Amino acid sequence: MRVTGIGGGHGLAATLTAARSYADEISAVVTVADDGGSSGRLTRELGVPPPGDIRNCLVALADKSELARLYQHRFGGGALTGHTLGNLLIAALTEMTGDFAAAVDRAGELVGAHGRVHPATTELVDMRALVNGDVVRGQVAVAQAEGPIQAVYLEPPHPSAHPDAVGAIRDADQVVLGPGSLFTSLIATLLVPGIRRAVRETSAKRILVANTRAQKGETSGLDLTAHVKAVLMHTGPGCVDAVVVQCPVLVDDGVPYDSAAVAALGVEVCEADVASPDGPHDPDRLATALASLGTDRMNFRT
Repeated sequence: MRVTGIGGGHGLAATLTAARSYADEISAVVTVADDGGSSGRLTRELGVPPPGDIRNCLVALADKSELARLYQHRFGGGALTGHTLGNLLIAALTEMTGDFAAAVDRAGELVGAHGRVHPATTELVDMRALVNGDVVRGQVAVAQAEGPIQAVYLEPPHPSAHPDAVGAIRDADQVVLGPGSLFTSLIATLLVPGIRRAVRETSAKRILVANTRAQKGETSGLDLTAHVKAVLMHTGPGCVDAVVVQCPVLVDDGVPYDSAAVAALGVEVCEADVASPDGPHDPDRLATALASLGTDRMNFRT
């Protein structure tokens, strides 16, 4: 089975770790909208797309080696405070090759990644959001916005999708959306027009992995139906075939759901206990749920 994950950050890393136990080929298509921390500094200072989400995905696809741990080393002092070695390596390879995507491939080869990681686009983009009728600028600011997010978009609005990312989606048997920050990781990736088009046109089964917990600010007060509707609003109808939701709902900040309401949107619901004891997705449990969904689309359309 060929599995392609879409999104960013630690959430997509959990999906990629899960896929390693049941997939024959694995790819990731990753957001480049991050403007915070080490990634944001490298973009502003060197003009390279932000490498942090990509680095996390490369490490998820690698064995637990000393080199993989080294990629995640974060400097604690001096001019490099806050930077991770993997981010610096990808930035250096980009300068050496003149090609960000080629640099990511080489970083994957060096760490021994079992699969490929592709940036959604190699162009520099900024995220924007409408919150309470006002425009919020920047991925970090959007994630921290107070009030419901009405819509998100990129500037410039039509960056070119990386061809290998498009190919990974079109050639997949199963496309896994998320988990992770709903607007600033997952939907941010889908905002690249060529990526969105590939998700619409692929014959793969498209599975949304819902977050186990609400993300303060970004998804506070949103139930599963609202999560699915947010994805469909930014991609177009019919782009989600199934959703994996945590059952039982976690106490205090879990994502509530109404299976019938989600099914009414034409989406198959897989209720599964996929959370680890401390709340995030457990890769082994998530692998069981994703493998059980297979590659065949159930006809929920009306």
